[in-house]
Amino acid sequence: MRKVWILLLGLLLAACGGGEADVAPQAESIVCTAAYRSSTEVGIEQEETFTFTDVDDELRATFGEMMFHAAYDAGGADNERNLRVWVTDASASLSTGAAETAVYHSTLFQLETNGGPQNQFVGGHGFTGLNYSYAPDSTAELQYWCAAE
Repeated sequence: MRKVWILLLGLLLAACGGGEADVAPQAESIVCTAAYRSSTEVGIEQEETFTFTDVDDELRATFGEMMFHAAYDAGGADNERNLRVWVTDASASLSTGAAETAVYHSTLFQLETNGGPQNQFVGGHGFTGLNYSYAPDSTAELQYWCAAE
């Protein structure tokens, strides 16, 4: 009986221990798509696509009263690779400064330093899934998703 317990313990340790988890290879690019409609009662009226390679970059597009922002940090300065996306009030004048601009939605996607991200959502919604943002006192809707390519 003792040999059976030792064998079971050995199998358990082998199953629990071991190597590192598999990491998806680093994407050659990250493609983010933002789609806008002035009301949930109508179809998509405007769509913009942003492509990020493995260099720091920030892009934005204005959709009616909302502005979509995406910033990719390759991690060169601090070894923290990430993608940040956020939606702000587009009606605020750029001259008023970012401190006065309302932020409606913000998400940070922290990425493996030398791998991923890995698309996990069906429907072509990449690694972020399909996200929705709304401006207060408006019927407008901004959707976005980002995928690894």
